[in-house]
Formats: sequence, structure tokens, C-alpha cells
Amino acid sequence: MDKQELSPDHVPNSELTQKDRQPSIELPSGLQAGIGLGVASLLLGLVSLPLSFFVIGGGIGIVGLILAIVHLRKKLPFKAMAIWGLVLSVIGVVMGTGVCVLYYRGYYSMMQDWQDQEFDEYIGAAAPDMTLTDLEGNKITLSELKGKRVVLDFWATWCPPCKEEIPHFIELRKTTAPDELVIIGISNEPASLIEVFGRKQKINYPLVAVPDEELPEPYNKITSIPTTFFIDSNGVIESVLSGYHSFEELKRHSSENMQIPQGAVTDTNST
Repeated sequence: MDKQELSPDHVPNSELTQKDRQPSIELPSGLQAGIGLGVASLLLGLVSLPLSFFVIGGGIGIVGLILAIVHLRKKLPFKAMAIWGLVLSVIGVVMGTGVCVLYYRGYYSMMQDWQDQEFDEYIGAAAPDMTLTDLEGNKITLSELKGKRVVLDFWATWCPPCKEEIPHFIELRKTTAPDELVIIGISNEPASLIEVFGRKQKINYPLVAVPDEELPEPYNKITSIPTTFFIDSNGVIESVLSGYHSFEELKRHSSENMQIPQGAVTDTNST
């Protein structure tokens, strides 16, 4: 029997490789996407939990959350996997946010304590005299305010905690007699800017615009705002607060029952 001439496209079964004999299986595109998004969201949710203690877990959780939402909105297969990824990612985001807040509060508290201690050497000393001019053109000389308690609030219009404290000073001014307490707001910003802000906020105490370099020590050493100096009726620096404080705390420091720490040097004769 004569051999038949084979065409280039015809290959005998004996010459087929094992790989050629195996049928190829392709998953539907929807199934592939379902597996990909489901697995990704689940893994990211799992990873976000331990890493939330290092803050970065919150960001990973957000990515896992987005992938899970996309999976569910497209109604892809493996819905349960996406739901678990969603739940774990949410937990990771919440934990990461909580840890971030704790870190911030700890850092803020540490910095606030450090800033308060920065002025410890001035506590109990006579407040350096200075003459300021408020926005209405009135001269205010610190040494002439003896017999009254004085609050010097160093602030700025762009400072969120400063603006948050201002209503407390307004309330303090309303509830304390002018012959007992003087409140002065001091900023290094332009007078025109402070005037507009003060009118808008209905500030009821004198505001002063003065460059830092024109202030005497220790007022020119302020590195963060708000910083508030509390001076007693004898002209002595009684306490200094840095950062935001509640109305009750500001009222306590501005009242007559504050005491100068033992061992502090007091010079009530200086002007």
C-alpha cells in the first residue's frame, strides 16, 4: 500500500505531544474577576489588622475596602469572600484610625508638656514691662495694670486651636469684672487682618498687632500658639499654658486662688 502524502496541517496522533493532547480550560472572565477581587480584598483585610498598630494598616484596609465594594457592586462570584474582605478591611481602617489618633494625642500631649516647661524659669518672676497699642489706638502699659489680674493670649487668625479658645476668653471677659481681670489678645499679623477677624468673632477684649521682635523676653521666645501668660495682681507671672485649654481650665488659671509654686522667685518691685 503506497504511502499517502501528508499535508503540512496533518500530524499523526503518534507524533502529538502529551501537552498537545490535554484540552485547554479557560475560566469565564467574570469568574476570573470574582476570584481576583475577592482574594485581593480578603488578603488586604487580613493584612490590615496587624499592620493597623503601625498606622499603615488603615491605608491597606481602605484599598481592601474599595476592592470589596467593587466586587459586590459588580455582583461577581465568590460574594462571601468579598464580604469577609469588606468586614476585615473596615475593622483594619477603624483600628488604624484609632491608633493614629492615639499617636497624635500622645505626641501633642508630650509637645504641650515640653512647651509648658519651656517657661518654667519665668514662673514666679515679675512680668517684663511693655507698652502695647490696641487696634483702637489705646496704649496699654503692663506695669500700670497692677491690682488687676492679666491674661496675655498669643494667637493668630490661621491657628485652629487659637480660634477654638477665643469663645472661652469672650465668655471669661463677660463673667469677670473689668477691674479684676484684663485680657489682651496679641498677634504678629497685620492689624487690618486682626481687626476684620475680631469684628466677625465679636471679640470683647483688646487686640494688639505687634511683631515678635518688638516683644521683650520671654514673650519673644514663644515657639507655638496659642500660648497664654497669666499674671497675678502683683505683676508676677503665675502660670503659662501652651495649646488649647477648656473654659474651666482658663478660668481656674485666671482666678485669684492660683498659687505660685514653692521656691519660685518673686520680684514684685520690678517694673
